[in-house]
Amino acid sequence: MGSPAPVARMLRWSRMAWPLLRNHTGLDAYQVAREALAQGERIARALPRGYGTLSDQLRRALLSTFLGVAEAAARSGADRLARFRCARGEASEAAAALDAVVLLGLAPAAQVEPVVVLLSRLHAMLTRLARAGR
Repeated sequence: MGSPAPVARMLRWSRMAWPLLRNHTGLDAYQVAREALAQGERIARALPRGYGTLSDQLRRALLSTFLGVAEAAARSGADRLARFRCARGEASEAAAALDAVVLLGLAPAAQVEPVVVLLSRLHAMLTRLARAGR
């Protein structure tokens, strides 16, 4: 078992980071984006050779969605709303990339559908969040 020093450092880091993390980790949209990122990464990783561009695009869109939600949570006013709208656009792009994966026969629809459902849910959440300031 590892020494207590790394664990103590990690706990100290957690306490220091909490003010930064609490802005977004409590958002349901962040949790949904996180799950979509994890599930989508498994699909991107399994794409056959020759589809690196599609894999990269899917990964970038999922990661941008995830990070965009966190960034928006730390903003205020019109800037916050604009960031939620950008994250929503990235979620749409990720869903389109997954649609391409199915259309090209690179993964079964049954594997892709749960991620698209998450992205659809996230899109609805981000739409509400982006309208909250109007």
